[in-house]
Amino acid sequence: MFGRKKKPKTVYQKVLKNVFETEDGKMEYEHITGEKIVEKSDTTKLDIAILEYFGREAWAMEHLEQFFQKNTALSAIPSFENWLYSFDRMDQPMLGLAILLMRDSELPEAVKFGIYLTRFTDLEQNAMVKEMVIKLGKHPAFAYYAMDALLQFPLGTSDFYEIGQETQGYGKKIYEKLAKDLMEKRIQWN
Repeated sequence: MFGRKKKPKTVYQKVLKNVFETEDGKMEYEHITGEKIVEKSDTTKLDIAILEYFGREAWAMEHLEQFFQKNTALSAIPSFENWLYSFDRMDQPMLGLAILLMRDSELPEAVKFGIYLTRFTDLEQNAMVKEMVIKLGKHPAFAYYAMDALLQFPLGTSDFYEIGQETQGYGKKIYEKLAKDLMEKRIQWN
């Protein structure tokens, strides 16, 4: 009890203590380079779990994590976006859900989805959330989602470059690919 340190439980706690080692970002890298096509997931259960979250149901987090035990964030995004746009629910409650998933989940895929949700809010106006995204993004498993979210905002490029300088492995490869794509877009605009 006294003097005994608690082991981190959530993915976020593990990343902060630098003991999260299970994922490397390979799937995301292969996706953005076109090496691998990710099949879309049926997100009906995810959509229901999100509605449960909005309804403040106690079991919402459990249902969210059950979905991400069987599905990747990358496979859920296309169907989720269709659902999201059809209900026009890109508002403040998404920020709360993003924080919950990033901070409290024990599943990497749920954390990835939480980071993805931050792209629907202004991270420049939410310093705490932006800091969470940056901290998680420095780990290769979350680099793609964090960089993508940060690039949605005009001032996000400096944070994008910060993550790119500190991540490793597939996170660094993802950074290099996204930075190259970003430079090509800028050249086309000029």
